[in-house]
Amino acid sequence: MTGTEIYKRTAAYERDTGSIRLHAPEWKLLLGFDGQRSLAEVALSMEISFADALPLTEKFLQQGWIEEQPISLDQYLKRTGAPSVSAIGSTVTPAVVWHAPRTESSTPPPPLPLPIEKKIIEASSATDVTPSAQGPRGPLRVGALVNYLLSLADNNSLGNLLVYRVFLRVPPELLQAEAIASVHLVNDSSLIRGEKLQQAIANAVNELTKRPLPDNVFAPA
Repeated sequence: MTGTEIYKRTAAYERDTGSIRLHAPEWKLLLGFDGQRSLAEVALSMEISFADALPLTEKFLQQGWIEEQPISLDQYLKRTGAPSVSAIGSTVTPAVVWHAPRTESSTPPPPLPLPIEKKIIEASSATDVTPSAQGPRGPLRVGALVNYLLSLADNNSLGNLLVYRVFLRVPPELLQAEAIASVHLVNDSSLIRGEKLQQAIANAVNELTKRPLPDNVFAPA
């Protein structure tokens, strides 16, 4: 189970619904399976950790209350962001678009809902993670940040979701102010110079991983 699976409730669920007894968080997850969102998306939207969602999903499958919902090729391409069938074989991960860039003739758009199709396990460290005082540092290297986040996860899929979650916690106006409209998961050469955006990213990383940003994600001052 990777987290990309899409589940829907079954006729067996409708038949048994009057006799089913579950705790509130379990109901929350079960009712989230709508045949539209992936397991990871449902868990994230319901504020349930992926580690907790996995055994519950297995339980629902065994009871026959949910089943996997097949999707068409067009649906798959839309979810992965691939522009065409030929893009499926691409060896380079497509850019993840966070917010449309601001233009003079349009108002700032709201944050876009992202298809979260990957799973993640958050770091379990319970130690004090308050960053120590540091001297001046240069721009934050986005490519180095992505590589650092990927290194914290057990595999690339988990790391990709961690990158998604970090940037989803950053205020969109800060990204727009530095014209950050997308982040490439491979070889991103972007530099983030604004202190407010750097701090927002550091805060997001700290909240999700319980770790401060290492010095090596910053370019020399």
